[in-house]
Amino acid sequence: MATFSPSPAPRRSSRLQTRGNSPARSQRPLRFSQTPILNQVVDGTNSVASGVDFDDRASIFTDKSLSRMGGDIMFAKTDEMSVSFYANLPLEVKQVLRTSDFNKDPYSGEIDTVTGFALVASVQTCFVWQHSQGIPTCYIFSSPQDSRSPRPPFHALVPQGSSREPGLILVSAAGSVRFWDSIGIGLAGGENYSSSILNDMEYDEEVTNLIRADTQTFILSTSYGSLYRFVLTSAGGKYHLATRRFARPTPLNSFSRLLPSFLSPPASSSSFDNKDKSKHIHAVVLGLQSASGDREVWALANGHIQQWSMKSEGWEDHLLDLDLSPLLSEQVQKSLVPKGSDNTCHDLELSDLAVFDDQNIAVLVSYTGQESTDDDLRRLYALAELKPSISGFEVYRLNRVPYQTTSTPGPPVHPRIQLICQGSIIIVQFGDAVALCSRGSGYRDRLELKSSNDRTLGVGVGVLINQPLILTATTMMKISLDLEKIKSFKEETGSMHLIKSIMMQAIIYGSSPLNPLRFSFPPEINAAALMQGAQQLSYEVLKSHPEVVQQSPDMTAQLNGRKERLSWLIGFINENAALTKMSQSSRQQLAMDAEKLYASHQLWLSYNRHLSASPLQSVLKEAVIKYMEEIGEITQEDVMRVFFRSRVADIGKLLSKVSDIVIAVSKPSTGNVNPLLSEANSVIVTVLRSAFKYRAYNLAVYGIELPMIKPWSSRPSIIDTVLTLFDLTSKCIDSAHGSRDKEPLSQLPALAGVLFECIKERLDSLSSCGNEGQREKEELQQKISNLRPEVLETLRTCGHEEAAYSLAEHYQDFTSLVALCHRQTVFPPEENPNVERIQSYIQQFKEDFTTELFQWYIQHGEIRTMFNQEAQTREYLDIFFKKRPNIGISWIHDIGTANCISASSALLQGAETAVNLEVKHIMLSIGKLSYLAEKQTTNIPSDSELDAFHSGLDFISVQEGVLEELRPSPPPIRTRQTLEGQIDAIVHSKGGKLVGKNAFTSVFRDCLRQLLQGKALSTEDLVDILTLKDNKASIEDYSTSIHLLLSTTDLPEARKYSALRTVWRRVYLHDDWENIMKTNGVSDLVLAERLVETALFSTILSVLRREDGQIIQPSEALVIPSKSEIMSRWPGMSDDQVNSIIMDYNHEQDTLGDVEPSLTNAKLVSAVVERAVEALDVEEGNNG
Repeated sequence: MATFSPSPAPRRSSRLQTRGNSPARSQRPLRFSQTPILNQVVDGTNSVASGVDFDDRASIFTDKSLSRMGGDIMFAKTDEMSVSFYANLPLEVKQVLRTSDFNKDPYSGEIDTVTGFALVASVQTCFVWQHSQGIPTCYIFSSPQDSRSPRPPFHALVPQGSSREPGLILVSAAGSVRFWDSIGIGLAGGENYSSSILNDMEYDEEVTNLIRADTQTFILSTSYGSLYRFVLTSAGGKYHLATRRFARPTPLNSFSRLLPSFLSPPASSSSFDNKDKSKHIHAVVLGLQSASGDREVWALANGHIQQWSMKSEGWEDHLLDLDLSPLLSEQVQKSLVPKGSDNTCHDLELSDLAVFDDQNIAVLVSYTGQESTDDDLRRLYALAELKPSISGFEVYRLNRVPYQTTSTPGPPVHPRIQLICQGSIIIVQFGDAVALCSRGSGYRDRLELKSSNDRTLGVGVGVLINQPLILTATTMMKISLDLEKIKSFKEETGSMHLIKSIMMQAIIYGSSPLNPLRFSFPPEINAAALMQGAQQLSYEVLKSHPEVVQQSPDMTAQLNGRKERLSWLIGFINENAALTKMSQSSRQQLAMDAEKLYASHQLWLSYNRHLSASPLQSVLKEAVIKYMEEIGEITQEDVMRVFFRSRVADIGKLLSKVSDIVIAVSKPSTGNVNPLLSEANSVIVTVLRSAFKYRAYNLAVYGIELPMIKPWSSRPSIIDTVLTLFDLTSKCIDSAHGSRDKEPLSQLPALAGVLFECIKERLDSLSSCGNEGQREKEELQQKISNLRPEVLETLRTCGHEEAAYSLAEHYQDFTSLVALCHRQTVFPPEENPNVERIQSYIQQFKEDFTTELFQWYIQHGEIRTMFNQEAQTREYLDIFFKKRPNIGISWIHDIGTANCISASSALLQGAETAVNLEVKHIMLSIGKLSYLAEKQTTNIPSDSELDAFHSGLDFISVQEGVLEELRPSPPPIRTRQTLEGQIDAIVHSKGGKLVGKNAFTSVFRDCLRQLLQGKALSTEDLVDILTLKDNKASIEDYSTSIHLLLSTTDLPEARKYSALRTVWRRVYLHDDWENIMKTNGVSDLVLAERLVETALFSTILSVLRREDGQIIQPSEALVIPSKSEIMSRWPGMSDDQVNSIIMDYNHEQDTLGDVEPSLTNAKLVSAVVERAVEALDVEEGNNG
């Protein structure tokens, strides 16, 4: 016999550790609830009880408590089965069991429903009593002594008819036999017995089974494969036991040995005449009885099944010996071990058997299942139904038994099976549980003992009624079965109902300290069935389903009881380590059901307090009535209790009704709305705050991984409701007629808190939805970014400044936190009343806070305040400008920290984008000085940056020169000239070339407008001013334009070259070449002087001096900008405007086209170039 622990799972010291709890409240035990027992009674045949070893236990019943309760006490109830209290144990038995250590002194027992007696036996004593008596008489007997084995004796009651008390047989493991003719002897000490001994037993041979075949015949088996027949005989008016070993007849007595069995050839005589340790008989069971009185006997011996025929003539015939281990091992491996698993069917054992009426055989097998580690071993059980076949047997059915053992050490336990209900139900008795398995359907269930010190001692089935009885170390129970529901059980749907019923029993019956049963899930639990069953049960608790919730007019007690139900539900799931089998959505649904119930309980308590203060008017009651009318469930009953009894699942929908009522009565003509508003605020805050608090308190209990998937507490309708009440409250306080009651004013922080929490929860939920919730998330983010500062400012202005700061801190809204800190004096910072708070935030939140602080200073033009605190925030300024470069400001910090090279780079970049000319000039000047300062202390390898400063300053110098040239003289009368007036004056005096060119005139005016406004022009705009104005006195502006274009780096190459062609085109068009080429009567010297005086000569000479690129010939200068280049320079310009500019460019092109042949044919450009080269040589010679 294998030794292993009978416990299906490690025991826990406390159920409350894994239960969902109400925040900051202690748990109260549930009151014991009584439920009427099922009255279903089924017919059946007799059942024979078997002995079993069991572990230590502690009694949880007392005679006094049970007699006081009276009637049937329900311990468990499902659709298919109910278990209730049957009878107490005798006081003598309780006293002995209560002080026993079963690891040292094991006990066994049985319930004999034929005689109506039960017994419990130890190594020293056997107790027998009539179990159907209210206060039973206990008969006490001494057990046969056995110095070799600590096991209790094997026992059997001997029926003597209804007129006499039964007899008793006790057999020790060593084979010592005691027989009492009547148990009545036990009242007088029990010493009057007959004794005998099995003389032919080996020194280490032990008895393994003792069963009753009929009222006068008993069968005993041993560990050496021997079977004995005990026959009750009468001699001299006294009964005696005649004992002999199973024997075969001689050939003269019978010729049956010559006929082979239909199952297999008979075993040889010698194979069973010799004793053998390998033939250890684990189980013996009776088979069918023939009309002639012959009785089949089946035995299991180390994996072999043996069949004997016990003849009415007094001898036995051995018919079969077959090894079942290979057949069953193969089937277990094939059917029960998961495919693809590394686990194999190890250590297969055949524990017990039973014979059906159709001669099929049920065999209880066990095997080792290995889990994650070598130390975590489980012993799994299955029932195999064997059907006779030509070759012996075939496996007809193989189903798991809903039980397993672990590697936890414990007393040895040998499980037994019995058939009830004509074999349609198989009962499997373990040391701490009883399993029930249906033969014809997928129904499987078990009853498990709660206490680790309790043990099952026997299972008995009645003679006339098939109502099994269970004997434990603490009490006796009876089982009532509904066979119709068991037969119609569908595994695909019934599994969920079975799992649900287990959980229902746990929360209804499991909480009672008087219940000896512990409820647990079967070893192989279906995850889908678990989740569906748990959610259904949770919802039924919310709905106050009568099967789950005890009805009570005391709604406070009823709500509290339902809370306890859900608390026990999650505690039960956790105790069975089943939470990991549940999906996150299923866990969250259970948690939300519990938090709704908790919130509803808190709301009911608040409503009761309100009734005490103002019973005539209630916003909550009116909201409930409106909601119940809306769903069509308005009744004549107390509508409030109806809602809190059956509709708390809709608590979220009720909240919008509350705000609707307040909105309806908040009209100016309705008077003071503050009392109603106060109650409405209290309802919203109570429900939502309680839900959030409960959820946070029980996150670990429910195994919730945030964010919530579809939280009820942050639906858009609830967010709108809270926001509406917040607005109404703030307006009511500010209104002219509204009284500033303390209650509405004090509720603003709570409303703001739940509002922010709802929005945060909603955003977190939408973030987990991926693209599906992206649009709503973005809209809500935009809404809260605008809403939160408004809400916090409302709190501040209404006298809740600390609450505003607290909320901003909690949600780490540093933008709002910074804004709150600067509502009063900002500069100088030391005069800000929040200066110490700002410093504390800097120390507490560090970079997170300073980033928003500096950003606020920049956005609100408080740069001086930011740098005034640089001594305290220098390291954070470094981080800020590294992560958020701001070249327009960071250079100030760089100069303050002597980082001149960084400052010069920032200033150079900032100058490129500066709009104001004066600012650009300052930035370039300071940047150049910073660069030179850095160059004096370090070795800068390249002067490219210095050249950039020079180019920028040159550009500014040119623009300032043009401004000075074009700015009109002030009018003689001291009147302020408008900007447009100044532009008109400049165009009139300097725009002679623009006559007839409307588009160029418009461009020229726009550039002038920016110039006069002090803005920094772009290179192209400045070149247009330089080349479109009249340049009779400033022909050098053409070469300046070319130099500016070649120096710029912010223009695409195509547009730069197009602009260069435009400048050269206007250079060629500047002079009157027709007059210059009138050479009649003109000397070469005069002609040369004319060429030198042209804009072309001046431009070419400057280009040669500066080496400003190539000279563009007239033929190339004819090419005008393309339409795409024009649109690129002036994006957003209409097509008409673009076409107008193209027309003006075409005009220039046509004009130059008329002159170009003359210039080319006369080689005037070449002549001008020669004069420019000669002039440059003379200059160089003079300079040299």
